[in-house]
Amino acid sequence: MIRVAVAHFPPTAAAVPDVRTSTACTLREWSVDSDTVNTVELVVCELTSNAVKASRPEDVVAIRLTATGEYVLVEVRDGNDTAPRIKSPDLFSEDGSGLLMVDALSRRWSWWRVKTGGKVVWAEIPGGLQATPPPTQAATPMPTRTPRVGPQPTAPVVYRTDPETLRRVADALRALDPWHRTPSGRSLPEAVPHRA
Repeated sequence: MIRVAVAHFPPTAAAVPDVRTSTACTLREWSVDSDTVNTVELVVCELTSNAVKASRPEDVVAIRLTATGEYVLVEVRDGNDTAPRIKSPDLFSEDGSGLLMVDALSRRWSWWRVKTGGKVVWAEIPGGLQATPPPTQAATPMPTRTPRVGPQPTAPVVYRTDPETLRRVADALRALDPWHRTPSGRSLPEAVPHRA
């Protein structure tokens, strides 16, 4: 099972706590394990804070949560297409440690540019939806087919997995989904969740 939720909000510091609270409520509603919820809360807070700082007042910040049984994917879109960078924070500064924390808490993270402007920064957090109990009623067995043998290959089949090519293909596929666009005709006084 996969769960997806999208929210749009104005790029104001006041929206960040609402997004964090809404994220935690959504993940608990989906039965995501509590340790993962706590970690995602921290990651969402850092990514949305960065998105708010990077955006102009007329921009809209969008967030998409995707939960599976193995991970929770957090994607945050802002209006600035400058690449995010991990900085070495000053010990006495309150800024600069956000992406360092995201890097430490997530399995992996990256970003991609949106064709209409801006960027999406994403992070994958281990953990996810808790297993649901098996159904009480016996499921109908799936029909099966007898496999047919096809022609043998004339040359050895070799699979190549170039990580850079795979990343570019994955980013291009993600960019095809317009989830980050604001629904037309809607004002954004606060975070507006959309669940699928």
